[in-house]
Amino acid sequence: MAVLARDVMSSPVITIKADTPLKKAAEILDENSFSGVPVVSDEDEVIGILSETDILRHTQQIIGQPLRDPHRVFTKSKEVLHVDITHRGIEVIELVASTTVDTLMTRDVISVSLDTPFYEIVRLMRENDINRVPVVDDNNRVQGIITREDLIAAMVEKWDSINKE
Repeated sequence: MAVLARDVMSSPVITIKADTPLKKAAEILDENSFSGVPVVSDEDEVIGILSETDILRHTQQIIGQPLRDPHRVFTKSKEVLHVDITHRGIEVIELVASTTVDTLMTRDVISVSLDTPFYEIVRLMRENDINRVPVVDDNNRVQGIITREDLIAAMVEKWDSINKE
């Protein structure tokens, strides 16, 4: 029997809305040790993905240099943002923090259905160089998410089934 998306996805899924401030989104990523999160409409339809890469690109554009760890910019941890922003002061951090998710999320989301075979998920993620795919129903509503970590765990757990595909 083929291993399908429904067999390897993580569920329920933590999601965010497009109007979520970046500060809140970064806190969600940090608190959950995520590298990305689906962005959904009020009807829970997938409309984007926000990833660490998106945050890094946006922050680099504003500050002029990349961040070492996108999660830690706005959290209360001991890690400090080591960037020379003396010419603009705290306004730079406030500008980054107040940006909403919709201005920097990835809009062209690659998703899979509950019945997508394991090998197809691996192919999609590899060919598109992505770290996660939302699993959606026929109405594009989030049912789960599959990360690279989920794929590795599935390979360990379901090796015999996957090997037969």
